[in-house]
Amino acid sequence: IWNLQKKKQWYQRRVRLDHIEIGLKDVPDIKMLTYLMVLRLIHINPNAIILKLESILEPLRDTFQSKLKDICPIGQEVEKAQELKRSAMRTVVALSKIPDAEKHPTFIDFMKKIRANKETDLLLEQELQANQGSYDDMVFSMEH
Repeated sequence: IWNLQKKKQWYQRRVRLDHIEIGLKDVPDIKMLTYLMVLRLIHINPNAIILKLESILEPLRDTFQSKLKDICPIGQEVEKAQELKRSAMRTVVALSKIPDAEKHPTFIDFMKKIRANKETDLLLEQELQANQGSYDDMVFSMEH
């Protein structure tokens, strides 16, 4: 029975992470919700996130490489597109706090590209300064 419970837990985590991958490739509103889910999962099960890191980084890379008009083509939604990029960067900052992430070759390459681009480097610096130490507070407050 214990082995069956372990298999069920593994399957539930696997399904949840598969849904995360799908959400990261969806429309901007779903992406933003999925980024929040990733932030939460980083604290719950960072090892599972590391196992799926490449599939998480790919849509993050796409978000940063896309132009604002490609994300939200309507002029009034530019602010929404900017918030999507900020939300993606908060996710990147949280990923960088996972101890094994800094050793992951794909993550190292991803961060080099973030730093090499003036826009994303500035966004990274803003997120690091604005949210220094508050990610734990944010994630744990979601539990209540």
